[in-house]
Amino acid sequence: MQKLSSKISLLLLLLIAGFGLQAQSPCLAFARNIAKPLLGDFMHDGNYNATYLEEGESAELYKTFYEGQSYRLVVSVVDQLPNARVRLLDSKRNVVFDNANYELAPVWDFVAESTGTMIVQIRLPDPADDANIVGGCIAILFGVENTGRRR
Repeated sequence: MQKLSSKISLLLLLLIAGFGLQAQSPCLAFARNIAKPLLGDFMHDGNYNATYLEEGESAELYKTFYEGQSYRLVVSVVDQLPNARVRLLDSKRNVVFDNANYELAPVWDFVAESTGTMIVQIRLPDPADDANIVGGCIAILFGVENTGRRR
């Protein structure tokens, strides 16, 4: 009986884990197939930052940048979502970049002025109609300028 109980527990655990992976996999596929090509010639840093958000929701991501290095920040949302507002903040939460000043541009190239961790804030606008809140995948990817040098 003990053996059967542990097998059932293991099966339930695997099913729960599988559902979690399935829920996340469409957003990861979206990041790989839609957002990553927007990095162009910039080398992808290897991290697929993707999640599901609904209108009116926001998220923050912390990322370390290195002085003098050129980066590309890409934010991609599924077609049914409005463009996301993206702000890059320094460690003191001062705004370094706000895409609201650039018609909500989804791509931004920049050179880090110092080494440190910065905060990427993503916010979807509030829904126009509370009865019809739309949600979907959003991906945030980073690329580093490919200088042709091998490390």
